[in-house]
Amino acid sequence: MFNTARRAVGLEIDTGAARVVELAGSAAHPKLATLGGIILPPGAVEEGMILQPEEVARALRTLWEAREIKSREVLLGISNQGVLVRSAVIPKVPADKLDNVVRFHAQEYLPIPLASVVLDYLVIGETANESGEALEVLLVAAQREMLESFLETLYLAGLEARDIDVSSLILARTLPAEAASSTAAVVNAANGLSSILITTRGRPRLARLVPVKLKEIADGLGCLLEDLLPALSNLGPEHETPLPGWFDELAAEIRSSINYYQSQEGAAEVEVIYLNGRGARLPGIFEALEEKLGLPVHKVNPLQAYLTPAFAQLATHGEAMEYAISAGLAHRALEGEGE
Repeated sequence: MFNTARRAVGLEIDTGAARVVELAGSAAHPKLATLGGIILPPGAVEEGMILQPEEVARALRTLWEAREIKSREVLLGISNQGVLVRSAVIPKVPADKLDNVVRFHAQEYLPIPLASVVLDYLVIGETANESGEALEVLLVAAQREMLESFLETLYLAGLEARDIDVSSLILARTLPAEAASSTAAVVNAANGLSSILITTRGRPRLARLVPVKLKEIADGLGCLLEDLLPALSNLGPEHETPLPGWFDELAAEIRSSINYYQSQEGAAEVEVIYLNGRGARLPGIFEALEEKLGLPVHKVNPLQAYLTPAFAQLATHGEAMEYAISAGLAHRALEGEGE
């Protein structure tokens, strides 16, 4: 049924794993064409940074072949310390002057030279200050050297980046419809650095990477990342589980992000937390975070809206939560195809 449909591919490269989602159809009615993941060699990717391009490229070629993905263009998500997301307030100007004004003021908000980064931005609202009407902007600065390592990896894999997006910002696309009328925090608990995004009425307001990672639990148990969930389920009563401490660490980062956001003038109170990513499969995580944060923590299946009968099993399978970022990337790419 998808032979003549438009297709778009979202690719996430996480510590220890790469995940891909291919959607077909229109942006208004996207359907899941295929998805899959592949284990990456230890050390090939650390905290979202590619350290071994050849190894990652070899794995991507295997993944494309195994899933029979025809498209060689991807929308790539990146999530590492080489990407800075900062809030900025700039004078309100006509649209044709906005780009120059943003770039003129950007250095005030970034701790590194503009010449060393690729700069993008997103207008998220309007405000006023002592100088008059102003725009609220999210600045996104990605270090050129880091981007080159990703582009080199894709080239070695025979792939091409149609565009590159920040994984934490793409989380806005994983929110359920009811989030459009609330202020929410969406958390992607990943193998490597985890992401926190706060949105108001579906619009990004604050994006953070936090040093809370599933790799810490795997290292503590002495197991490989891919074996983490089975290892946890096989822990005997004589073994102390590492999860409570890890839950404390994640809760502290979420609380810190919420408090920072709510300290800003005019910020709305965060009402709900949505959790996805591989960490959402940890036993007891939803109950633990609700208790520690005093807010409802909800599970959202990021593939639900895209499922066909061929993928019906993913409606209830926890594995679907691992594909939140790659699914959001694919949907954004499909929108770029036009209607």
